[in-house]
Amino acid sequence: MSGERSYGYRALFSEPGILVYALAAAFGKLQAGMFALGTLYAVADQRSYSAGAFVVAVSALGGLSTPLRGRLLDRYSYGPVLWTIMALHTVLVGGLLLNEHMRGPFWVTVASGLLGNLVAPPIGVVTRVMWRSVTTEKSRPTALAFDSVLADAGFILGPALAALVCATLAPWAGLAAVLFFTAVAMLLLPKNIGDDKASARQGDRHWAGPLASPRLVLLLGAALCFATSVSVLEIALATPHGADDSKVLSGLLVSVLAAGSIVGGLLIGAMTPALAKRATRLPVLLMALAVFSTALAFGNEAGWLVAVPLCLLTGLSFGPSFVAVYGRSGDLAPAGMAAETQAWAGTALQLGSAAGAGAGGVLLDVWGPPGALALAPVAAVIGAASAFAGDRLRTPVAKPLEDAVPESL
Repeated sequence: MSGERSYGYRALFSEPGILVYALAAAFGKLQAGMFALGTLYAVADQRSYSAGAFVVAVSALGGLSTPLRGRLLDRYSYGPVLWTIMALHTVLVGGLLLNEHMRGPFWVTVASGLLGNLVAPPIGVVTRVMWRSVTTEKSRPTALAFDSVLADAGFILGPALAALVCATLAPWAGLAAVLFFTAVAMLLLPKNIGDDKASARQGDRHWAGPLASPRLVLLLGAALCFATSVSVLEIALATPHGADDSKVLSGLLVSVLAAGSIVGGLLIGAMTPALAKRATRLPVLLMALAVFSTALAFGNEAGWLVAVPLCLLTGLSFGPSFVAVYGRSGDLAPAGMAAETQAWAGTALQLGSAAGAGAGGVLLDVWGPPGALALAPVAAVIGAASAFAGDRLRTPVAKPLEDAVPESL
């Protein structure tokens, strides 16, 4: 009877070594949230904030190489790959800081930032693969939900910590902290992660990797639309509009969205595996996001007494949706492609955030925040349709080996 009741966080943290692995994930999420602001302050100290922002924008393009780094992890041992790219990452970040200290050419700083992010250790990818290998079926939904909560917390606390160390120590301290947290996270990761991956021959692997799976491509499309909706909501709500609006109120609304996401993730982690599976059906979650964001588009004009509860309800769908995207990606990952699959999921979310920011900015200029908010439910509905199509798509059954052998043999 006690075994049936063992689920949620109790089941997760009863697994051996989970606390250490949770710390590895936490440090990894912190460094991810600190890199952009650490770069901004390091460059702005010797040049200007506009120059720092340009370096941050260019270096963000390095995130597009995450699937390539994931493919390297799938093909070779995790340890050597991670520490090799960590060494390159450290050299390039150190080169950026040295060039700024010596007031060297700006193009060197830009190139160092871009290349440094191109070879940044994909700790987030590794930890998501890790959770699937160090947990049981009972504790895995909680682990994925906990990882989502850590990601939200990292993107809230990471920038604050970067600002703190840069203000109290030195402008370069933010990037130094990024390197420190990355190294600590790598040291805390399990040593045997990825040892059970399939040893498929090079010739057996499709050149497109996991993107050869139509179901996964549809899931990635849903993830992109989900991130677009979230990004549009954040930008529209962060923009004051109306005579009585203020930056404080706008910041409050965005904070409530983030709080709702954390609460939603925590709730998923506390559920039984069966209930968590039902609560993380991506098509349903995205339709809920469409409904709540539509209500928010209309209710945002009614004042903060209406907008704040609607923001909380809208944010509640964020955390479970992240759990659904990463969990389903792991389920659909072809044999021997777990890391690259998770990397593509993260890349789809990044592209969606960028698309939402760009489209939201244009709509803000044309129609203001209400017009920008209208895009959020549209993107969510398209994402729900893509996720539903992926769930309905049947996977071709491989022909048995004995049927494929010629009778003459």
